[in-house]
Amino acid sequence: MKRIFFVLYIVLVASITDAQTYFLNGNAQAIGNDCYQLTGEFSNQNGTVWYADQIDLNEPFDIQFLMNFGTLDGTGADGICFVLQTVGTSAIGASGGGLGYLNFGTSLGIEFDTWLNGEYGDPVEDHIAIEMNGVIDHNSTSNIAGPVQADPLDANIEDGDDHVVRIIWSPDDHIITVYFDCVFRLAGTIDLINEIFNGQELVYWGFTAATGGSWNNQTVCLQEDILNVGQDIDVCEGGSVLLTAGASADGVYNWTPTSGLDDPASATPTASPDADTQYQVEFLDLCNQPVTLTFNLNVEPLVVTVSDPGIINCINNTVSVTADINFNIDGNYTWSQNANIVEQGENITEVNLSDDGTYIVAVSAMDGCYADETFTVQSDFSTYTANAGNDMLITCLEDSPTIIGSTNGSNAVVAWEYNSNPAPGLTGLEIEVTNAGTYTLVVINPSSGCSTTDDVLVQNYFVTPIVNIGEQDSLTCVYPQIQILNVDITAENNFTLSWTTEDGLIVSGASSLHPFVASEGFYELVATDDVSGCSSEETVFIGESDDFELDLSSITFPNIITPNGDSKNEYWRPFLRQNPSADLSSVFTTYDLLVFDKWGRQVFDSNSFNDAWKGNDNSDGVYYYILNYSAYCGGGKSGVVEGNVTLLR
Repeated sequence: MKRIFFVLYIVLVASITDAQTYFLNGNAQAIGNDCYQLTGEFSNQNGTVWYADQIDLNEPFDIQFLMNFGTLDGTGADGICFVLQTVGTSAIGASGGGLGYLNFGTSLGIEFDTWLNGEYGDPVEDHIAIEMNGVIDHNSTSNIAGPVQADPLDANIEDGDDHVVRIIWSPDDHIITVYFDCVFRLAGTIDLINEIFNGQELVYWGFTAATGGSWNNQTVCLQEDILNVGQDIDVCEGGSVLLTAGASADGVYNWTPTSGLDDPASATPTASPDADTQYQVEFLDLCNQPVTLTFNLNVEPLVVTVSDPGIINCINNTVSVTADINFNIDGNYTWSQNANIVEQGENITEVNLSDDGTYIVAVSAMDGCYADETFTVQSDFSTYTANAGNDMLITCLEDSPTIIGSTNGSNAVVAWEYNSNPAPGLTGLEIEVTNAGTYTLVVINPSSGCSTTDDVLVQNYFVTPIVNIGEQDSLTCVYPQIQILNVDITAENNFTLSWTTEDGLIVSGASSLHPFVASEGFYELVATDDVSGCSSEETVFIGESDDFELDLSSITFPNIITPNGDSKNEYWRPFLRQNPSADLSSVFTTYDLLVFDKWGRQVFDSNSFNDAWKGNDNSDGVYYYILNYSAYCGGGKSGVVEGNVTLLR
């Protein structure tokens, strides 16, 4: 059989702009006229050819193509496999007797085996079998159908001829059927989606071939748009589609109507209908069977719609926008703002935008269709105010001050940070704090996600006045009430004083610097800083002098005075008979002394104990005296002392 260019026997259609390709791996190479050499006449060759688009196993397919197994019979090897797989278009197996399919993994393989491998249960004849998951052992449970002799009339298919192979998949009854040179050879029943591909519906398809110690020139001839299947075709206004008929035995095609077709005699004319149109094509397939295919072209305007872009804000600094058209076809998308292209390219249906404003997405498809859509991206960066209040102090008066924040957002989300770290334990606008540091009020606008912050500084402030109290006078009979002096306060701020005593007596000035006291004892001064409330204390002892309890009841005068310059009895003053050495110089509060001569004449008077009678101007003799006095000592003693004194020289 001669090699024929067109090889598909099903309803096919493709966009002119969407030409599909085959991917070659290993030793595979294109040899022209949509034919591919998988292996040459060399040992240990390995080649694969994969179609770019995947097959949907939910849909039926009916594929025709040509296989050529070379001319070396007996010594030729190893054969070709038709494979469905999920690895991708770069998949390649191992060379040798496994036909490049051995150990391929999750897959379906239809082998056209030209070498006898007895260990796999191969028959002597060149044969066909349906297998799964890269297992080529016909005795295993992975063998779905076969093996059967490939050509029922000839055990050898390595004859240099192109052989027509037809593979049909029926998803309704899960049957896959194989024809060889237009003759049914075998069929297998299996749920491809669930039993092999674990629920996956889209799979890749193509061919593997290999040689080992023996070889052959092994080729397949395909068609570029072989899998564009469909009878109901949507066409956008102004667009064009490629209609693809199957392979013809004589290359003759009869298309009706001819209007809107660029070449009605071609297997693949381009249709550009102005309105809904039904096209039919008649031809003889590779098995010389008449075929009539019908294409219903439905013409509609191209429409592009844009998803809601959302709003750019502090949460989302970009928004994703998706464009969709009312056709399941490829298109060229141009995204622009103010005539500046943001993104452009084939099937760029989604863009991320970071600027607000007005945008246009324009779509061109099917070599003449055009549509655009204008949309607006909005932004929201609105914020609420944040006021954390004035700086605060932790003091002896307030060891857990309350920070009172505020905001103008009634629905604001409030959070706090402490020293630039999140503080999840602090919630609400009012918080009680016990540690010094920087507290940050974070106010978030929930609609925009934008936040505003304000800091408040909390400091420890435990300033205390320094108190020093110096030496003090003692209480005496003359001064039974004294003022505490020599008190020094060093302070940063105003302060408050408080004197207390447990065994003394504070007469007045308990909150002054120099209080008056009237009893022996310990006196404590507490100085408190008016800002911090912190205090310091100092204690001072106030004592009593030895004469504080002096008894004046035995007061008397000397009975003689001798002012002769011998330093004895030169001065005449009162003394205590029971305590002659007592100092009376400061005892008296009132002192009224009168001295009279024997005739009753007053010769001396004094109002002070320290103003003594010396008798210098008086003659010797007996004199009479009288003293009226009062004193603090002795509990407020007062009285009169009178008597006689003799003056001698």
